[in-house]
Amino acid sequence: MPIPLDFFSVTAVVALNVMAMSAALPLAMGRRISVAARHAQYFFMCQALAWIFVLTASRLPPDTLAHQLLTLCATASAASAPWQMGQALREWLGPRPVVLVRGLALSCLLAPLGFALLLQQTPARLGWFSAMHGMCLLMLAGQCLAPHKPVARGWRYLMCGMAFGMSLMLFTRSYLAMATPWLPSFTANSSANLFFALTSAVSGTLLMVAVLVAWRDESHQQLRDMALQDLLTGLPNRRALLERAPSMLAHAQRSQQALALVVLDLDHFKHVNDAHGHAVGDQTLCLFARLLREQLRSDEIAARWGGEEFCLLLYTSAEGVDSVCARLQSALQQEAVQTLGFEVRFSAGCAHVPKVWRGLTLDMLLSPADEALYTAKRRGRDCWNLVRVNPPDTQEPSDTAPGHVPPWA
Repeated sequence: MPIPLDFFSVTAVVALNVMAMSAALPLAMGRRISVAARHAQYFFMCQALAWIFVLTASRLPPDTLAHQLLTLCATASAASAPWQMGQALREWLGPRPVVLVRGLALSCLLAPLGFALLLQQTPARLGWFSAMHGMCLLMLAGQCLAPHKPVARGWRYLMCGMAFGMSLMLFTRSYLAMATPWLPSFTANSSANLFFALTSAVSGTLLMVAVLVAWRDESHQQLRDMALQDLLTGLPNRRALLERAPSMLAHAQRSQQALALVVLDLDHFKHVNDAHGHAVGDQTLCLFARLLREQLRSDEIAARWGGEEFCLLLYTSAEGVDSVCARLQSALQQEAVQTLGFEVRFSAGCAHVPKVWRGLTLDMLLSPADEALYTAKRRGRDCWNLVRVNPPDTQEPSDTAPGHVPPWA
């Protein structure tokens, strides 16, 4: 003989399922996790807490104060869950559209507030909360789209689909509560409530899958970023420059922009290590790296090539290279004396391409840039030298410009 389903039994199963997921997620992820993963954990914790309140309230008479307080706590916990996931998406995907962020925050606030104001009007409060919670999930679905970071699409589409589907279900629930007798209360033992509870369990499980894939995606990206970052200075390393260069060269060719590869070397850096110690030497490298970052636009790159040698890949003219080096020289002289207590200088060589041609590679710029750097060092250091690089099939020879010449030259 089949056992009929009742709301309490289904709610108990759903609550246990969500509680198990909220307990298992920290165990699976470990203690040292990102801010995004932590917000995802809070999402499931809020969901579990909401179902516990619903489960407890369903065992009490609907007209008691305890029942009303428990349902109010359930709505507050349920409304805070989408906000937590929105915070996670901001960390995973980058800044989200302002309209969606503010819409989500407003809906999360209005859902329990309206429920409290309509506490004595059961259909109205259920309809209001369902509509506002559906709006929360609709805003959340929109935030899954258009990432500003390189992330996988699968988990985003899964989360977007689940949030959008749940929002439609909640809008339907709002209509049924306001316009039909099928949903007399939040915890009524009705077929509609049973269907919504079961659907929530399935959606929660799929959301857990999406969160785990997102966390794995984030972990892989962090490992990749570490592999492309110099641990001491925080700048991209040689590998990162080699990977980024082809796209920058292609962009310069399409947009007909001039491109410059600048190789910079700190003068007499061995003397810094010998006289002041390697800790001060590391501090010097970090200072120079920070000054390099300050000279860049967002679409350019500064990288540590190795040791005390750095590289800049810039979209600029020959005059622009001279301006960057002059600003960098002035800032380094001032900052080094203030921060380190002694002067630090650099030499630089630049391979400048007035017009990028098809087939140009970074390797074709490294050799003339290195030669220009050696020329600058032979002139006495504390200066920079520029060589213009022309396509190999032109008759126009490459020429050099002395750049900044030290006062004693």
